[in-house]
Amino acid sequence: MRKKKIWTEEKLNEAKKLLGTLSTSKAGVIMGVSKNAILGALYREKEKNGYVPPLNSPYARIRKYRKGFG
Repeated sequence: MRKKKIWTEEKLNEAKKLLGTLSTSKAGVIMGVSKNAILGALYREKEKNGYVPPLNSPYARIRKYRKGFG
């Protein structure tokens, strides 16, 4: 069973709008989620739209061993 999707397009757009003027922490307080929840949702949206992190990134080492990544 899939989890209910909590990040709708409207919520993502609201988060982007808030981040234009506020810190991630303050935007999280306003939206009732953590700053990491906002950052994760925006990053997943970015990847869904075709972003692939660089293979030499120290934060993406696991991807080097997955099928289809280099």
